[in-house]
Amino acid sequence: MSRRGTLVGRLARWLRHHLLGVFAVLGVVAFTLGLVGTYREFRADPQTFSWANVVFFTATLFIADGTIFQNLGHYPLSLEIARFLAPIATTVGVADAVSTVFAQRFERFRARRARRHVVVCGTGPTASALVDKLSRAKQVVLVAEDAQREYPDAELPPGLLRVVGDPVEPLVLAQAGVARAEVIYGCLPDTSSNLGIALAARRLAVDRAESPLRCLAQVGDLSLIPHLRARRIGLTDDPGFRLDFFAIEVLGAHALLQRHPPAWASPERTGPPTSPAAPLVVIGLSGLGRALVTELARRWQAAVGADGPLLPLAVSGPDATEAVTTMREREPALGRVRLTAHDTRRGALPPAVTDPPGDQPPPEFVYVCDGDEELALLAGLDAAQALDRRFGVARTTIVVRTGRQRSLHDVFGGSASRRPPAVAGPLLANLRDGVRFFAVNDEALPLDLGDTDFVDRLAQASHAHYVEAELRAGIEMGSRQAMVPWADLPDDLRDANRAQAAHVGEILRAQALMLMPVDAAETDFAFTEAEVEELALLEHDRWRRERSTRGYQLGPVRQDGIDRRHPALVDWSALAEADQERARRAVRVLPTILAHAGLRIVRLNDPT
Repeated sequence: MSRRGTLVGRLARWLRHHLLGVFAVLGVVAFTLGLVGTYREFRADPQTFSWANVVFFTATLFIADGTIFQNLGHYPLSLEIARFLAPIATTVGVADAVSTVFAQRFERFRARRARRHVVVCGTGPTASALVDKLSRAKQVVLVAEDAQREYPDAELPPGLLRVVGDPVEPLVLAQAGVARAEVIYGCLPDTSSNLGIALAARRLAVDRAESPLRCLAQVGDLSLIPHLRARRIGLTDDPGFRLDFFAIEVLGAHALLQRHPPAWASPERTGPPTSPAAPLVVIGLSGLGRALVTELARRWQAAVGADGPLLPLAVSGPDATEAVTTMREREPALGRVRLTAHDTRRGALPPAVTDPPGDQPPPEFVYVCDGDEELALLAGLDAAQALDRRFGVARTTIVVRTGRQRSLHDVFGGSASRRPPAVAGPLLANLRDGVRFFAVNDEALPLDLGDTDFVDRLAQASHAHYVEAELRAGIEMGSRQAMVPWADLPDDLRDANRAQAAHVGEILRAQALMLMPVDAAETDFAFTEAEVEELALLEHDRWRRERSTRGYQLGPVRQDGIDRRHPALVDWSALAEADQERARRAVRVLPTILAHAGLRIVRLNDPT
């Protein structure tokens, strides 16, 4: 949104919020001056003087009635001022009444006419965090049945418009200008409603193949995401609509480890860990707790490989043993974790942590992930006290999950470097910075559209494997347009990678293969040589069609300008052996790329 639009929006809101006050001030001043001036005017002629006349003719000033001025003489200064000020006050009062009556209708008109904006559907912590952050820089339209109660006029952010209604209804989304929006977030409490929002938005996303509408639907159960992605990937009948799914807990786990990573996961570290990892503890297997355990396992496996040492990780909470059993069945990476479950009361450190066997070091981190903020705070403070008494002060960092940043984080001070100079110190002492706070909604949102887009992630992973294979084959970085990092890749080639990722499911189904979520009980999948050959042929045919639709013709490589050419635009049988092998490599590496995204390939005709 332009700066000019922001200033106009702020001025319009200021006027709407203060019109009644301006009317009251102008009205009182005009009426007072009018009374004084009219009194003096009538007092000069005792035959016409009466208080009824004074009050009546003062009131007529507000409707610009000129009866009192029909003699066109000289009048007292107070009356001269009142004769102009009173109609202005009337105009302001009428404007206030009109704005009150038509404010919602005008707001809907602006929302319906908006372009390249963001639509947020629903209310609650996730929707509020999105609105609060996105509306600072973009036009945001909030669609919810309680939108006006969530954001009343007095608290309306500068970049926010409200549409009151059920966001599952296509007509309501049409009023929010979804057909011209950049992205739409479904943030209702249940997954089915958010899928309904996606369905309604898809009906409105027509003729948008060049700039598809992005739809991100919130999912309540973390385990649903890979199932939904597996069913979505490969559907090619929606060129103007791109759908992906997110869970605030998964985004929170990523953000938490970005801010408070174990030493072996630090961004500054390169290569595998050179010493055994210090123990880690997760208290509370809420959605964030389960997502955090899974993310730690995946990062550890990526750091040490399939044959590396085990990561010591203890989890505690009610029914922790049952929860861990379920997680092991769904997440293969937990096979590289020495995961111990402790069924304890809410927020309690397991005895194996406070009184470890032998000379085991203290935990490096204790992540308190209880969904109740007060219980999480109590658990964090109790854990800090117990670990300080056992191992010494601040040997372990306690990270406590909170809902929003402007709560416990500010009370206990957080990081002094992040505090504005004009803000006073913390309200409560922070135990030598041994207890830190992580506001899941504020830290995880807004979503990075590139990071959360499933097709984009597959495309980036595929390009990274391509570059790595070409480097091993002796091709130098920068020697051709495709031999550059993703960030430097031309838009045309990025789109080609995205198109390849989007058609993965379609090509697999042609060979009686399908995508499913990863399963710890499954063995590694590998294509047969016959499947590799057939899938490589199908992928080459798809690539030829995609390049042709973009105007490419057969000829020496030329990928810019109008006359774009490529020598590989031939049948598979006429394709050079080197190009055939590149297509085969792209097929062989596909199970690895999909596994990192939580998906696996299965054969439909396999009885097992």
